[in-house]
This record gives sequence, C-alpha cells and structure tokens, in this order.
Amino acid sequence: MKKTLKSILIGTLVALLGVTPTLAAVNDENLVLSGNVQSQQVMVQIYDRRGNWIANGMLSISNPRNGKIGIYMTTQCHVPVDEIQMDIAVEQYDTSIGDWRQVDYLSYNFTPQGGKNLTEATVDMQLSGHPANQSYRLQGWHTVFLNGSFEDLESTTGAILITK
Repeated sequence: MKKTLKSILIGTLVALLGVTPTLAAVNDENLVLSGNVQSQQVMVQIYDRRGNWIANGMLSISNPRNGKIGIYMTTQCHVPVDEIQMDIAVEQYDTSIGDWRQVDYLSYNFTPQGGKNLTEATVDMQLSGHPANQSYRLQGWHTVFLNGSFEDLESTTGAILITK
C-alpha cells in the first residue's frame, strides 16, 4: 500500500513539473532608442542576407567624450562588386520643434584598388564641428553597384548624447 501511494505521489509530482509554465527574462538588446539618451554607444546591426550582393551592413554611433561624434559604418558583400557607396546623414534632436533635424551629410565611394576584389568597405571616424551636450543619431545607406545595376540597404541608429 505504501509503495503504491508513493508511486502515485511521485508520478503526480513529475506530471506537475512537466506542465508547469517556465518564465524567461526579456532580452532588451534589440530595442531601438530614441529621444535624449545618455549612453556610450548605440549600434544597429544587420546580419541576415539582404540581397544578391549585399551580405550585411552595420552603422554605429558612439560618444568618445571629446565633443566629437564617433561614426563606424561597414558594408559587406557576398560577391565582388564594382563600387560600394556609403552615405551617412547626421541628425540632431531639436528640442524647439521636438523632432530630428539633419545637420550633416557624408558620402564615401569605394572602388577596387590594385586588382583586388571589392567585397567590403568601412568608414571609422570621429566627426567634429557640431555642438556637444546634444542628442544625435545616424541614418545610413549602403549601396553596391555591379554591371550597371545597384542594390541598397538602409540602417539607422538610436539616439546618443554627445558629451565633452
């Protein structure tokens, strides 16, 4: 009798454990930030295949704490291409209108050099000439050209406060 009761209780306990819901933590790493945010770096990364030529693109804004805007942008391709063009719009949050205002525009073109295939291009810089203690974000366009055709991808960062 004790063996039977013990077996029933253990079986019930195992069954309850099997159907009990499990809770997990929420992963906040893919949230887009906007507005006036204090942070060291805000990054948007795209890793999935975006097209026949573009493998992925990444755009990142950082606060090097010297009053400059840290910019990193890269475009990677599945196949060698004729040209990679990367355009970056720098936007500042304007509190008087409560919206973003474009304050700078940068464009970079890369072509194959020295007989090597062009499959990747990167821009890594610190942009000066804009007031510190303001929130900035970046919008980027990754465009690749091959045989007279093009393929493009857009990326955007969240906001970051640039400080001195």
